[in-house]
Amino acid sequence: MTELMTKTLFEQSTLQHLLNISIQLGSEKNTDILMENILMAAIDVAGADAGSIYLVNQEKELEFRTVINKSLLLSPMEHHEKNVTFPNIPLFIDGQENKAAIAAHSANTGEVTNIDDVYDELPFDFSAAREMDKITGYRTKSMLTFPLRDHTKDIIGVIQLINAIDQGNIIPFSEKAEKQILSFATLGAVALTNHSLIHCMEELFESFAKTIASVIDEKSSHTGNHCHRVPELTMMIADAVHSTKKGPFSSFIMTSEDRYQLGIAGWLHDCGKIGIPDHIMEKSKKLQTIFDRIEYINAKLEIASRDIDLEFKDIVIEALTNDKAIDLKQLELKQKEAQQQISIDRAFLKKINIGGEFLSENQTDRVHTIAKRYSISLGGIEQPLLSADEVTNLNIKRGTLNDEERLIMQRHMNIAQDILEALPFPKHLSKVSEYALGHHEKVDGSGYPRGLTRDQMSIPARVMAIADVFEALSAADRPYKQAKPVSECLKIMGTLVNDQHLDGDLFTIFVLEKVYENYIYKFASPEQLDDINLDSIPGLQRYQ
Repeated sequence: MTELMTKTLFEQSTLQHLLNISIQLGSEKNTDILMENILMAAIDVAGADAGSIYLVNQEKELEFRTVINKSLLLSPMEHHEKNVTFPNIPLFIDGQENKAAIAAHSANTGEVTNIDDVYDELPFDFSAAREMDKITGYRTKSMLTFPLRDHTKDIIGVIQLINAIDQGNIIPFSEKAEKQILSFATLGAVALTNHSLIHCMEELFESFAKTIASVIDEKSSHTGNHCHRVPELTMMIADAVHSTKKGPFSSFIMTSEDRYQLGIAGWLHDCGKIGIPDHIMEKSKKLQTIFDRIEYINAKLEIASRDIDLEFKDIVIEALTNDKAIDLKQLELKQKEAQQQISIDRAFLKKINIGGEFLSENQTDRVHTIAKRYSISLGGIEQPLLSADEVTNLNIKRGTLNDEERLIMQRHMNIAQDILEALPFPKHLSKVSEYALGHHEKVDGSGYPRGLTRDQMSIPARVMAIADVFEALSAADRPYKQAKPVSECLKIMGTLVNDQHLDGDLFTIFVLEKVYENYIYKFASPEQLDDINLDSIPGLQRYQ
């Protein structure tokens, strides 16, 4: 074969490897595999017998990442299986550049080092290579070490090639091979930098999402805990749906990318609560504003009680003054009955102020009766015991928020939508907003913020709606309610399924796969796991 033909074949081989690596840069997501491919290509082009890659870590050391040795039959897979590793190489010793290790020298100076025989080379210390050769019977001779530079010209690692082979003999690495390998060094650095940047961006965004949850935690501990628990429960349900072999979701698959997006969406799903006023988000009683106004009503009842006593005293004084006959026992009985009524009314108002039970029509009528029953004078102005605003809040049917406050609370989804739509999500996070904004939507289209129907929502978004509701029902840290037993939670959720609020198929998987059990053991109290009769739970689907 002529020298020209050899040169042409070498250049074609090099070009082919460059093209292959370039293609892998855009498709290979595993950094370790990419490094191994780069190293194998460099070894092939240089005609080397072995090679290794070291990367600079945060401790300013060269950290061993992968190795190939044809003579010792050591491949990247075998080095992982056999846990073959080498000690880190410090770039600096006592504050000075490490000039003894050739890899450290290349990383510190950015120079390519081409050595014909490492046993004869000074001032570098190859004692470790000699010791390894004694153990393996290998002979390390020619070595080519070159740095990996990123786009900012910083050194991020080094590649070492060992023993150029020609017709079975170890020869020095040629200048031509040295120049060709530099192309692989550039490609390798670009690949590693790109992967590192993507990884760092993902870590940054995930930390940002979790930080928002922590900020909400500072604003409201129970809401912050909710923001921590919902992502966990969402992933538990998603995994159960992914694993199911029956029903309409038997072919549903969650890829690693889907899981990552859903996890981020879980952390961000209530980010809009940052903009909700504290006195609404933390409203634990119906009459609570900055303070619980039940104490103010108690004070007004004390005034009413005092007025009753004064009124009866005035009657007695007037009777004695005018020599009128008076039945003191009858008068005292009426006074006692009036005071007892105040005590009964005070206890009733205190009870319904909690907001833990549904308020009946009789109870709302009673609030209006109490408001009209007493009239007190404050600042010389005669007024009913309860103001119109107090009556409105005490007559809240369920929970502690009145209609106006509920609308303000619901605005957290509009705020979340504004936040998420303002973020320039990259393609691999393009579904985060849709997942996060779906947990208050209802399958019949009556939810918010966008009024989507079941078919308009993705499966992960509907999964998060299930997680959001169960977490809220089972939580023990809400200031306005007690934790419910699981059986009651499931019955309520089943009713929501029948009312076309939650997805019945997803709810069925949640119940039949007992996803709630793992969640309760991890985040709630095992005492909530009471006996569950599946026949008593509405909304369950039956799959064959």
